[in-house]
Amino acid sequence: MREEIFRRTLIIVVAASFVINIGFSALSPLFPYLILAIKGVLKELPELSVGMIRAHEGAVELGFLTAAFMITRAPTAGAIGFVSDVIGKKRTILLGMALYTASALGFILSNSLLLFIVFRALQGIASGMVWPVAEALLADVAPRWSRGKAISIYASSMMIAQIFGPSLGVAIYKLYVSMRGGGDLIFALKTPIVLLALLSLSSLLTLLSLPSVGGGRVERFGEVVRRLRETPRRAARSLRVMYINGAINGFAMGIIQTVMIVYIIERIVKDPVYIGIFFSIFALLSLPTTLLAGYLSDRFRRRKPFVVFGYLIGRTAFFIIPLIRSYLILLIVGSLISLVFGLSMPAMRALQADLAMEGTRGSVFGLQQLFLNAGTFIGSIVGGYLTKIYAVKKMMVLGYTLSGYIVPFWTAGILGFLTTALFTIFVEERED
Repeated sequence: MREEIFRRTLIIVVAASFVINIGFSALSPLFPYLILAIKGVLKELPELSVGMIRAHEGAVELGFLTAAFMITRAPTAGAIGFVSDVIGKKRTILLGMALYTASALGFILSNSLLLFIVFRALQGIASGMVWPVAEALLADVAPRWSRGKAISIYASSMMIAQIFGPSLGVAIYKLYVSMRGGGDLIFALKTPIVLLALLSLSSLLTLLSLPSVGGGRVERFGEVVRRLRETPRRAARSLRVMYINGAINGFAMGIIQTVMIVYIIERIVKDPVYIGIFFSIFALLSLPTTLLAGYLSDRFRRRKPFVVFGYLIGRTAFFIIPLIRSYLILLIVGSLISLVFGLSMPAMRALQADLAMEGTRGSVFGLQQLFLNAGTFIGSIVGGYLTKIYAVKKMMVLGYTLSGYIVPFWTAGILGFLTTALFTIFVEERED
């Protein structure tokens, strides 16, 4: 019976994840251009613009949009984990998906940066209610040495969606432009959001079929707190280090999320088609390692080595990116980051599930997201200002003149090495 519930839950969560992530990834290549158009930096179709697009002039706004998402996602994920352990994870996920649909409709109907920030914040609440809880639900229903595979399959559904989504979004945009001869620039850049709204609704309907799972649920908030306090000392220390790492990694990723797209548009390529290809290849190469990492961490019954290896290689790539001017080399380095991201993420989630006490996984996953998203919120704002300030500067390093873009990229890389050291020294796996 438990095996049947596990399989059914996995299939439904994976299907819903795939559907909505198709919509989100379809939007990703066009969203920065949309913000630049609303701000007035971009006044014509990006592929027809003459000269460099001064994307750094919109870096602060892009940073604030990411920050708006994270400032609501962080407390939501932290609190909703406790709530889902009491009221049930299915109800929590359904409500979050309904908010996703509402936020997509809000983007379609609004044309001001202020309203974009509001609906981006609503998306953050929705995200905090859905994905940490979905991961905890899978961890609850999966046997211990199937958790790595389950989380890998779940993460892979996102990767598969991100392979096709960016190209689909650009194709929808190009189709509209060809049919309307350009038409309204802002609406042309908004066309993938219509797809996002439809797919959000479809994902909500899919999740209605989730089984109501009793395991991993407790009756009172006080019981959740008691079980958290009873977590064995070594496991509790490991989880605390992972929370701290989450905050630092989030700060670094907030910087990277802001600076990366600005750097690519301004210094490497400005046609959205190539941005879509970059995102698709990134996801395509993450897919095999995501699946392999879960399988191998279950097979060898070890999670930590996969996380550490992924951290080391991925963070090194941050130092290389601001030295790149070639689109082909960018694809190669981006591929390296995608491979190690796919390697470390499923193993990290499975390790958290192993360390958490029964009935507390929603809380543990929620707390991890609280720290990660709080760090990303701050990092996004800092990254926006660092990018705007240093994008036009030159820096002397060991006698070489380098772009000021090294400041945000290398800051993220140094922080990544710090978290790798903390994880290696202080995090221990459960032995039994």
